[in-house]
Amino acid sequence: MSLQASVIQPQQRTSPIALKVAVAALTVTSVALGALYYQATRDIETQKATVAGLQLELAKEVARAAELKSDLNAARSDAQTQATKSAQLSSEVESKEQALAAEKSRAESVQAALDQEKARLPPVPVRIEMRRSAVGRGLVAMFTNTSAMQLSVLMATRNPTTEAVKEKSFQVAPGKKVEIGYLEGVQFASGDQVRLRSAGFEELHYTVQ
Repeated sequence: MSLQASVIQPQQRTSPIALKVAVAALTVTSVALGALYYQATRDIETQKATVAGLQLELAKEVARAAELKSDLNAARSDAQTQATKSAQLSSEVESKEQALAAEKSRAESVQAALDQEKARLPPVPVRIEMRRSAVGRGLVAMFTNTSAMQLSVLMATRNPTTEAVKEKSFQVAPGKKVEIGYLEGVQFASGDQVRLRSAGFEELHYTVQ
């Protein structure tokens, strides 16, 4: 029986220095990892705060956009309402203009008919003469009826300087004369414009000389 020699290797032991170095390395690594973790945590919190701020700003912008959209819709509605009112007013104005044009045409027709009628009427059959007032105040007008009928006359006088207008009505028998002057409340003067009106006759105009 042969015996084989067994080689027994002695167990290697770690030296205390190596252990210290390893512990120190682990400590530094742990500190570095802690610092990195702390920094990462702070960065995440900062990012969260930034995201929250952006979300708040986004919410404000969305609300502002909704408000602007609402204002725009209201403005469009107002514009449509104003456009409708404008169209209605334009239609009313056009209708009134047409009515006025028609009324003007009728008035012109009536005036033309009146002018034609007046052209066929004789002037008021009264002769006008002037004399000095006996009381020395202005002139006295003498109105003589040259027709064979009783006349009801409306007299109107106008002073072209003062624009004063006076009216007086009187009756004058056929072939008779009526005098009007200071005593009757009217003082005639040179330049006064006299108009006589009587039914069935064209208006008579006279200027005092």
